[in-house]
Amino acid sequence: MQKEYVHTGKCIWCGKEKTEVVFHARPHVFPHSLGSEEIGFDVCDDCNHYFGKAPKAGVPAIDTSFKEIFGSYRFFLSHLDENSYKKFHSAFFTYHHSIHTIRIKSNFNELTITRQFKRSLYEMFLQKYHVETKNGNHPMFDAVRKYARYGVGDLCVFYAFNNVVLVEKDMEHPHISMTEKVISDMMEYGVYSFWMFGQLFYLEVFPVAFNTKGRSFLQAEAQKVLLPAVWNERILELKNIMQADFFLQRFNNDRGEYE
Repeated sequence: MQKEYVHTGKCIWCGKEKTEVVFHARPHVFPHSLGSEEIGFDVCDDCNHYFGKAPKAGVPAIDTSFKEIFGSYRFFLSHLDENSYKKFHSAFFTYHHSIHTIRIKSNFNELTITRQFKRSLYEMFLQKYHVETKNGNHPMFDAVRKYARYGVGDLCVFYAFNNVVLVEKDMEHPHISMTEKVISDMMEYGVYSFWMFGQLFYLEVFPVAFNTKGRSFLQAEAQKVLLPAVWNERILELKNIMQADFFLQRFNNDRGEYE
């Protein structure tokens, strides 16, 4: 008998139940190619395949966006030299080592990549939340479902911009936290915060709560997580994947640029 990845038996994304859909495909919390070994449940095969499939030319799959951005970031955390950079391969980016320049390939648009990447973070969030709480079917996550699964609306993503890079001990097997404190803060302020590959992100999970208390929460976070070095450190909204500098071009002095 084929294994089913279910707990409630109701898909956390489309809401369909076992009588309507199947749950045979393994739903990784985030892409296995990045080292994820955590398997979720209650993600039907249709929704699982949706996240992994490009909807049309020029619009990458949501899971591909996650994999490409974080995979490239992890690569650029290594010490590149005249030989190691040649190992860099990406579906989205080209890297010109002689001038320390990263460019998006001509068949993609940076704003489209940014939106798909943002949706991938919300996909990961709800699947991780459901793994930990078994409560991902709750209607309070309807805004997350509409955005991540159906592309409806536009939820904010923020990140902490520091000039000091904090590297995780285990970059090969990353994981995200879903502690009682993180969940409690999310319920009160509407914001879910997590570290991924040394980057600190904040997701606008509950728009109403965020509009009421979320920005004050981010201001308080800035006092705790920003590390003053050149005094341009701040918590920023992610609007353009290249401006976020996940590829550490700011450390290339006058040779770094974005295109």
